[in-house]
Formats: sequence, structure tokens, C-alpha cells
Amino acid sequence: MDNLERKKTIWLIVSFSVLVNVVAWVAPFLGGSPSSPALGFILWGTAPLLVSVLMRTALRDWTDLGIKPAVGKNLRWYLISLLALPVLMIVTLLIGVLFSLSSVTEFSLAKFLPTWLTALPIFFIFAIFEEVGWRGYLSPKLDSLGINRFVASAIVAVVWATWHLPYIRELAWVYTPENLFIFIPRFYLVCFGMSILYGEIRYSTASFWPAVLMHTIGNAFGHPLAAEYVKNIAGTEYLGSISNGFILIALVGLLGVLINRWRLRNATLQELRMTGIEGTQ
Repeated sequence: MDNLERKKTIWLIVSFSVLVNVVAWVAPFLGGSPSSPALGFILWGTAPLLVSVLMRTALRDWTDLGIKPAVGKNLRWYLISLLALPVLMIVTLLIGVLFSLSSVTEFSLAKFLPTWLTALPIFFIFAIFEEVGWRGYLSPKLDSLGINRFVASAIVAVVWATWHLPYIRELAWVYTPENLFIFIPRFYLVCFGMSILYGEIRYSTASFWPAVLMHTIGNAFGHPLAAEYVKNIAGTEYLGSISNGFILIALVGLLGVLINRWRLRNATLQELRMTGIEGTQ
């Protein structure tokens, strides 16, 4: 990438980040909430998709969208996207119960499964609204600059978390009722951990669909579990919450880092093999 192209890409990243948050912060003035959707809430929810599609349409810039699912060659990544967050939430819950941070009451698989299945299509739609922006636009633009993967994840996290803030108190799955000055910095860390994991899988597959799947499953699994069955001991939410506690943040971030190390190691081994093959010719 030459200097002119680099400056253009940085301008696109800044423009997207500003526009998506301007729309998000204007939206509440137009009315609506998660419990009573209206124009403002719908505009907020669709802002990442709308801004990314409008910018790509205006500039005829579709090459790095990542719209092809490519399930066949990326099957393992889809399996990880399907299983990772439920497994990490269950591990977080088990640790929480073991150390008296959390408790589970009256869990019923017969009741949980219908709720989970009902929630899936709703969260799938909202995941598309978000991921076309975060992993369909912002992540590939940052990747194209060749900057450090964790720096790129931090930038995505800041934009992603800031977009949530206009409705943060009303997003029951995202927000655990506590002092906002304590919660919000931790929420930025949640988005950072998720951005590492989602970003690594986006980079590995060149598609935003695994991130859509992971986002959908994580919300559809965790939301009813946290709302109906899991109780955090008062004052320990910052540790044991299965949506935003430090235990979950650490596990999610660790999985993202492990995927990053594995991917880089494989790339190095492949490069060495290619060098060896060329050396024998």
C-alpha cells in the first residue's frame, strides 16, 4: 500500500467511526428503546450496517467486505464460532459458582431451549446489523494498514463500545445495574476481548459470517441464561458476570490470543516449507 492509499484508508476508518457514532448518538432523540422499538432505536441498531453500506456504495468499494461465507474451507472456524462463547460462559459460570461469585437457580433445559431458539433469529438479525460494520468494514480496513493486530482490535473496541453507550442502561444483556463509572471502563475491555477473538476469526476466514454466527450464539445463549437462571452475588458482578465480568473477559481475550499465536506459527511454518521447496528447485 502506497502512502496515498494509506492516507485514504485512514480517512475511511475515521469517517466510518465518526459517522456511525454520530448516528448512534442522534438516534435516542428520535424515540424508541429495546423494550419499545421506534425509529430512533432502529436507526441506532442498524447504524453500523447503514454507514458501511452507504460508504461502500458511494465509493464503489466492495472488495474487502467478506460477504462470501466459504463454509467448506472454513468449517473449523464456524465450529469455533458456534461453540466458543457458550463454552466460555459455562466455564465462567462454573468458576463463579466454585468461588461463590454466582449461583444457578431452577435451571430447566426444557424451558431454556425454546427461549434460546426463539431468541436466535432476533439476535441473528441484530448481529448482521453490527457485524457488516465492525467485521465487514472496520476490521478489514484496519488490517489493510498492516498495523499490530491488537492495536487494530483496540480501535474496533473503542468504536464498538462507544456505539453502545446511548442505550447502555437499557440493554439488559449488556449492562449489569451498577455505577456507570465502574461499568463503562470494563465494558470497553469486554469489547476489546471480543474484538481480538472476532477479529482473528475474521482475518483467518476473510468473511464476516463467522463473526455473525459467534455474535448471534453468544447473545442468544447468554441473554436468557443470565436473565432467568444466573444470579451474581451482590458486588461481585465485575468478576463473575457471564456477560461482562473479568473472568469472561480474560477467557475470551486468551482464546483470541491463542488463535493469533497459532495462526502466526502456521504462517511461519508454511513460509519455511515454501522456502524449502523453492530451495530444492
